[in-house]
Amino acid sequence: MKELQITLLKKLDSVRKLVFLGIGEEKLSDDGVGPYIISELLKYSNEKFLFINAGIDPMSRIDDIVQFQPSHLVLLDTCTLNKPPGTVALIEREHIKESVPISSHTIPIHIVVDLLIEKLHDLNVFMIGIVPESLEGFSELNLYKEDEFSLEERSEHEDLPFFEFNLTDTIQKVAHQIIEIIMEIMQKL
Repeated sequence: MKELQITLLKKLDSVRKLVFLGIGEEKLSDDGVGPYIISELLKYSNEKFLFINAGIDPMSRIDDIVQFQPSHLVLLDTCTLNKPPGTVALIEREHIKESVPISSHTIPIHIVVDLLIEKLHDLNVFMIGIVPESLEGFSELNLYKEDEFSLEERSEHEDLPFFEFNLTDTIQKVAHQIIEIIMEIMQKL
């Protein structure tokens, strides 16, 4: 993971404003890793960093991204690589289509990225892809942090997940390592 941090710092050395966009379906086990990472970092959004939970509909968040005017966009999502579960890879924009060919998203992410590039011509986009261990659906659904948020707060804050996450232990550990890396990078940028 140290190598990931070093590579990320190099890729982000010219950042003015940065959006982290978590993508995935929280009800499908490890597919929720992108939204999980974002949910843990939401409180750190500021004038330079914006954390967005796009869930399964990143298209619906295009205006939020464009309005923020980022120089860089980092997608957080599961990917299909011929690697063991928990493998983390930096995927360049031009390879996203191959690494996320079929997904729970309403519109393929590479199309959303192309639309963003039309509006923000100099946007630098890449993905932190995580190979999932399981994409099983829940047998029981519980509200995300049920004791902390009312239904009204959930409906007013579109970045809050609705359901509790059910990540496998492998992906949970990887998610926490990525969260730590992002927090360290924010301090250095």
